Amino acid sequence: MTRALSSSLTGWWVILALIVAFAVQMVVVNALPVATQTTLLAEGGFYENLSVVGYLLCIVALVWTLRGAVLRVWYLPLVLAVMAARELDLDKSLFSRGLFKARQYTGEGVPLAERLIAALILASIVTAIFLMLWRHARPYLSALWHGRAWAGAVLMGIGFTVAYKLLDGIARKLAPLGIEISADAERTAFVVEEIGELGIPVMFLAAILLWPGPSPATAHPTNRAHRV
Repeated sequence: MTRALSSSLTGWWVILALIVAFAVQMVVVNALPVATQTTLLAEGGFYENLSVVGYLLCIVALVWTLRGAVLRVWYLPLVLAVMAARELDLDKSLFSRGLFKARQYTGEGVPLAERLIAALILASIVTAIFLMLWRHARPYLSALWHGRAWAGAVLMGIGFTVAYKLLDGIARKLAPLGIEISADAERTAFVVEEIGELGIPVMFLAAILLWPGPSPATAHPTNRAHRV
């Protein structure tokens, strides 16, 4: 980690700058002609490809930061790789019904071998998420409580994820409640959702770069990284 990012205050300013940058992008893209928006935000378009690159950079940064120790937390790069694959819709295109769909395992027309492969992949993902939460949830909450900037970046990445889930197909989700939204509002939600998806890997990458390394109690005596 560079000295410029070594202070907690600097780290929080970095996070704030990223939030402002994404807010500006949302406003600017929302003001563009619909045709231009469609080109930028389409499947396989500029923002989706940039999101995939973002996840790949997260994996590279994680491996570079942890070096050989990354093998002990293999589940972290795996989760990032799964998120990148989901951006490319590989969970749907590589399977008959979709990796995360119950019909993939219970429906008809899915070969047994494909069911088994999908089940194995899904089990690996679930195991990775379980290990991530089991080993890191408490230290993470402690870091967040103490105002560590890297923990705040992770929280923002999670926030972008939640927003993306809520805004995805918002008109369809609100229809059963008798709530109708205008075409303009639906288009704005789409813009915010698609750009917000890019915010997920960007915030996770910021968290990795802001992470100061292990605590002094566990770090090598020559490690001079300051805690964020």
